[in-house]
Amino acid sequence: MDPYTTDSIESSEPQGLHALMRFLRVVRRHQTILIGMLVASMLLGVVYYKRKPKEYESSAKLMIRKLAADPEKENNRSDSGLLSSYRQLLLSDRVLTDAISEMSDLPPELSGETERSIWPQILRARLLKVSFEEDENVIQVTCRSRDPESTVRVIRALVTASQAFMSEFQKNDASDTAEQLETQLASVKKQMAERNEELLRERKSSGDIVMNEGARDSHPLIQRVTQLNDELTTVRSKRLELSSMLSSVTRQVQENGDLTLALRKLESIAGEKKLSELPVAGVAKPERIQKLQDELQLQRAELESLRKHFGSQHVEIVRREALVKSQEERIRYEQQDLRRQIGVGVRDPQIGQWLLTTIRSELTTVLQYEGALQQEYNVAEQAAQTLSDKLAFIQMAEREVDTLREVHSALLKRLSSIDAGPSGGLFKVAVLTEPLVPDGHIYPILVKILAAFGALAIFCALAIIYVIDLLDDRLRSPEEVREELGLSVLGVIRRLPEDQVSQAKIYVHQFPQTPQAECFRTLKTSLTLSAGETKCIAITSSEASEGKTTTTVNLAASYAQTGLRTLLIDADMRRPGLSRLLEVRGHGGLSEVLRADSGIQEMCEERVVQTEVPLLHVLPCGPRILNAGMLLSMPSLSEVLDWAVSRYDQVIVDCPPTLPVSDAAIVGRLVDGLLFLMNPDKTHRRSVVRAVDQLKAMGLKVLGIVANTSLNEEDGKYGYQYGYGYGYSSDYSYGHDDELDHEDKSSASEMGRAA
Repeated sequence: MDPYTTDSIESSEPQGLHALMRFLRVVRRHQTILIGMLVASMLLGVVYYKRKPKEYESSAKLMIRKLAADPEKENNRSDSGLLSSYRQLLLSDRVLTDAISEMSDLPPELSGETERSIWPQILRARLLKVSFEEDENVIQVTCRSRDPESTVRVIRALVTASQAFMSEFQKNDASDTAEQLETQLASVKKQMAERNEELLRERKSSGDIVMNEGARDSHPLIQRVTQLNDELTTVRSKRLELSSMLSSVTRQVQENGDLTLALRKLESIAGEKKLSELPVAGVAKPERIQKLQDELQLQRAELESLRKHFGSQHVEIVRREALVKSQEERIRYEQQDLRRQIGVGVRDPQIGQWLLTTIRSELTTVLQYEGALQQEYNVAEQAAQTLSDKLAFIQMAEREVDTLREVHSALLKRLSSIDAGPSGGLFKVAVLTEPLVPDGHIYPILVKILAAFGALAIFCALAIIYVIDLLDDRLRSPEEVREELGLSVLGVIRRLPEDQVSQAKIYVHQFPQTPQAECFRTLKTSLTLSAGETKCIAITSSEASEGKTTTTVNLAASYAQTGLRTLLIDADMRRPGLSRLLEVRGHGGLSEVLRADSGIQEMCEERVVQTEVPLLHVLPCGPRILNAGMLLSMPSLSEVLDWAVSRYDQVIVDCPPTLPVSDAAIVGRLVDGLLFLMNPDKTHRRSVVRAVDQLKAMGLKVLGIVANTSLNEEDGKYGYQYGYGYGYSSDYSYGHDDELDHEDKSSASEMGRAA
């Protein structure tokens, strides 16, 4: 499996579980809606139960059994077609109308309806239900009505009407069936006679009078075709061998090659006698071997003649037998000597010419024989095909005759089993269980109604809560922050008074005894007492205009007021709000240090600026650059932070927002932790969750959340604004220099409204 696919599957499960747990927490916060909907649904369910008319139900079971001519052959297997037909019969208009006529008191569902033509339809749609199981021959009839006694009356009237209809239907059915069977029987007899006569004629014409069925492949003509085919195959093979041998010997003779293999091949094809005719020079002559063989034949003839007159132990008989054996040995020796001399290699042109002549003679003989066989085979094959067609027709005719015999036998059995009396029938209906007046109603059921209303209420309540949660995309309280983000709220920043903010750049320095200043000191204490190292931290947020810079400055001043040497580093080189707030623009700063190749510590010492708060120093951002993210990714930033930690007791880095740019994540790799600032009344929940999840996914440590509640209700903006919009959804980029200069001049009055 693709690893990326696996990772996505594994990560989707925790995300789905997280979403479910979050929705459950939302439901718990809005549990009043859920409880109210449940209570209201229960009340509505009880009212519905009281007002709904009660319905009663009764049922009966009918056994349908098909009758057979032989009682021993009856079985209990269900006939689904028969049961389906009887079900349609029970629900037909004819039977339902007869059932209504049988009832003295009509059900309440019919008594209120004046139009009689729709009574059967009302019975089918509202009151009756007919069902059956495939593996049983039992039909169950169920009736539901508002009157318990009417359920029994309807079922009994329906059974009576159906039995009356079937009795009338089957009254004369036996006689009609017998007439039809007799007509079919006569037709089958006539067909059997015609097919038998036709079969006899075909057998006579094909010579198949005495042959047994199933022995068609043993017909002499078919055997002859098979033999001719086998012999023709053998002759063709021999002809191909001779043709190939003729080509090979011709080439060997022309090249004066060795003819030994050709002689041996000729011996295997034409026999040993043909090889004895070989004209070999300088070796035992073939005519000498022939002469010895003629002498042997003469000696054998004389021996056979003497045996007619003498016994096997006679001296002359024994002598003649010894002569015959001696002659056979001489012939065998001569032949072996001839083969041995041939085996060492034969290159005689005379033998080659003799070999070519012999092969051509054999090939001519084989070709003539093959042509004669082919002609004879074609004639036999044509006759066999004609015979095969006739035999196939005979087999089909025999099967048709057998089928007609079976049909004839079946018709006779059915005809003999028919009862022509008035009580004859094809099947019978028996009532297995009688309908009983029900003791209690089956609808409505209070528990089921309450369960249905409760489920509907829960669904509606969850839908309402979900819509409310979609419309209210805010984090309203520290508890919601902890539940959504899984992080602790380290501090809550209260709104700063307008008249005091306009008088001070660093609020906690000018107004240290106010409750608002105490909020920053409380945040410092929470960081100091938190688990883990917090000597070097960075502060960021999800979006702009959330009071991050003001919080950073006042938190750093709180550290400095406790006697700790504190350094503020403005790492927001895109829009340096911290440097403008403290009016340290133009002093050089971080961007120059990061671009330097050496002397990092000396450059930092030269560019650190003392603020109005004792022990609080600031390293400005320096001149703005286009590639801020790339510059922060350089190793120089690590050296700057190492220098700061070695020289100061507390280092705080002001970073840009997380969602627009990735600068905060770059800095977060090098500090002890990130402090995340948000405004519960302004920041969208999805933005905060996305930003925190993004930081956690990068393996960064988020120390906690700072909730900034300093919303200016008059204009809907936060105090200590940057003077320009970060804009999460808009671009986070540099403005024109002249605009920035104008902002620097007016920032003293506008940046007092900070959160």
